[in-house]
Amino acid sequence: MSEREVHDTQAQPVPGRALPGGIDAAAWALADLATRRLALATLETLRTRKTAEALATRYVNIGNEQRAGHLFEVMHALSFNLSAVDKGSSLRAVVTEWAPSGSQTDPADLNLLDAGRLVGQAQAKLYRRPSTTAEQLARPHYDGMQRLVASDRLADVENLLDKRLTMPREGLRYENYQDARAHVTDHLERGGVRSEGITLDEAHRAARDPRGWADRQSARAGAQQMAGAAKSAAVLGGIAAGVSAAVRETARVRAGETSASVAAFTAVGSAVGGAARSGGLAALGEAVRISAAAGVLPAALGGGSLPGATAQAAFAVAEAGLELARGKINPRQFAASASTAAVSTGLAWGCGVVGQTLLPVPVVGALVGGVVGQVAAGILVQGLQIAVVAARADAAAEARVRLLEQEAATAVLVADALRRATERLAGERNASVAREVLPRFGRVQSALAGDRPALALTELAVLTRQFGGQPVYGTQEEFDAWMLDGSTSLTLDPNRA
Repeated sequence: MSEREVHDTQAQPVPGRALPGGIDAAAWALADLATRRLALATLETLRTRKTAEALATRYVNIGNEQRAGHLFEVMHALSFNLSAVDKGSSLRAVVTEWAPSGSQTDPADLNLLDAGRLVGQAQAKLYRRPSTTAEQLARPHYDGMQRLVASDRLADVENLLDKRLTMPREGLRYENYQDARAHVTDHLERGGVRSEGITLDEAHRAARDPRGWADRQSARAGAQQMAGAAKSAAVLGGIAAGVSAAVRETARVRAGETSASVAAFTAVGSAVGGAARSGGLAALGEAVRISAAAGVLPAALGGGSLPGATAQAAFAVAEAGLELARGKINPRQFAASASTAAVSTGLAWGCGVVGQTLLPVPVVGALVGGVVGQVAAGILVQGLQIAVVAARADAAAEARVRLLEQEAATAVLVADALRRATERLAGERNASVAREVLPRFGRVQSALAGDRPALALTELAVLTRQFGGQPVYGTQEEFDAWMLDGSTSLTLDPNRA
């Protein structure tokens, strides 16, 4: 579906049917429209970060001046592509060395593509001496290409080429110098899209730490993307803190009525699934989308890599479980601590799926609540199993150890019931979730209930890295069916009939 078609879908209400979420849905639409191009800009910087990491590795043992020459090409490509994104253009610059099946010896350093079709080429030269630059630019196999030079060297190079052209036309390589003078520039340009000029010192400073330079570009683009969403949303840190507080209190209350572990993971699923309906979470959704692409969690969710955060959450649950076994906390306090540990990874799923690129204003509700509930259940069961081992090693009272075992067993059974209910709903409403996501959750469940429970944590970490921040709706039709059907629900509350 094209960007224009998505916009048209958002703009056309369905007669006689109110969109679930009311003002919240409208806020999501605004956030999505505000961040569409900003999200593409962030994606460009994340791709460039991978290239910069590869460049730093390949050229670690050469001088900074030579490394700067290679990075100069990447810097111009990113600048050009960000300009193209801003203008809604399909033009893109690709550094030939880092393209698929790329070459380090291709005459062109950069190819300009329009929807994949080659429409221009460029050669980049980054030398301190303008005379060396002018001589290199006039090599015959660069004829017809744009010739990129540092912006603070352009005038001197142009003057030298002009002097060459005052010599007799019959002179050696006159036509090559003429072509170089016609195409020398300090920026890439095509179809109204252009890169910004880069000075020699700027390129040299960036080349001392290519990864750091790329990280700064990603951080800047990501901040702009989240700021665009936050215009129609709340402050990022406050959102995460508010959801965490609600989960913690809900789990504490429910622990007086049901299993503490079940109270914890159902509280996470309910709160995150419900909160994802709110336009107030737009900024957090954008943060998670960016972070999932980068493989890290935003600072508001505690930071760290997505798989690493999953492991940390499980160990935090284990610590709370050990405190329960020692009699230092009660089941309500365990439920509050366990839900707090699990909510960050749950938010990475729940808010990630609403911070998506193509599909507008998702009412996540029961389906995402069910998936998030299973994420939280996996963390909690794994943490409890670790706690059982630690409690026995700590010589805790056997009755309290059995309590941990009962909590883990109950959580596995309820998580399985949640899995089956979510699978039924996904089968009816969302083929993408039923086909791609839930089968992997089956492997998590099998590991939790089998003789190798540690595999569950590994599976969950991989799952979070693979699917966290990804849309749960596979097609526009699936999204429309869910948006316009208010009859389905899956309440993650074991205390209700």
